[in-house]
Amino acid sequence: MSYSLIPFVLILLSLATMIVILVRKFPQLSLLDVDNIPAVKEEKKKQEMFKKRADEKVANFKRIGLNNLFAPIANNLKKVQSSFRRYVGRVEFQAAKEAVEEKRLTKAFKPTQEDDLKSLLREGDYFLEYGDSNSAENKYISAIRIDPKNVLAYKGLAEVYSRLGQLDQAEETYKFLLHLSPGDDNIYAKLGDLMEKKGDYEKAVENYEHAIVLNDLNPARFVRYGDLLKMVNQEETALEAFKQAVEIEPNNPKYLDNLVELAILVGDKKLAEKTYHELRMINFENQKLAVLKERIEKMK
Repeated sequence: MSYSLIPFVLILLSLATMIVILVRKFPQLSLLDVDNIPAVKEEKKKQEMFKKRADEKVANFKRIGLNNLFAPIANNLKKVQSSFRRYVGRVEFQAAKEAVEEKRLTKAFKPTQEDDLKSLLREGDYFLEYGDSNSAENKYISAIRIDPKNVLAYKGLAEVYSRLGQLDQAEETYKFLLHLSPGDDNIYAKLGDLMEKKGDYEKAVENYEHAIVLNDLNPARFVRYGDLLKMVNQEETALEAFKQAVEIEPNNPKYLDNLVELAILVGDKKLAEKTYHELRMINFENQKLAVLKERIEKMK
């Protein structure tokens, strides 16, 4: 036998041996149940569970239907649409409102005579306050052209004439005002001040008397009236005027000071002492207290 055939013979013998073994084990292999292997059984259970869950989802999806499934999304979409419509409505309303307002503002405005009158009076008061009497006069006269009986315009004009030193024109204007507004106590007081400027103290007193009759609740006016009475040597009446001022405003140190001074002047020691103590209680730092006390002590 040739040596080259030996390997081939060995291979054949090995195959023959394997066949014999398989034939002998085949009955046992044929009896092996692969499905009963634990690992295989567990895997099959998992597959069945996954399949069952998938089938349930499909069935549930069919049962509730597509509309129900997307109902929350649809509801949210409706809310968004509704909110957007409301927003658009507000925007449109605001735009319409602004258009109306713009139209109103851009429309030619025609001021009435009343508007012109109010504007002229405001401008006259402004010029008067800041010392431009000539400009103020022009404004008040323009106002009177619109309303020949306007009390405020005549009051402003009278004040202008008084400041310009045109006292006769101011007097005539105040007298005309008394015809327009006879119950105005301020006009009588202004006319009283004007009469003082002109040096006619008697007429000044008379006008202040009229003012006080119309309004007896103004303490400063009583003091002013008392000062004018002193100018015409009517100290006793002036004393009563100062008493009235203190009665209306008892804690005013200026009024008490005036009353003490006049009480000393007329020789009313009792009233001077009483008023002095009231003044000291209210204004104990008053530098005049020592002087007043000394003057009172010298009174008989």
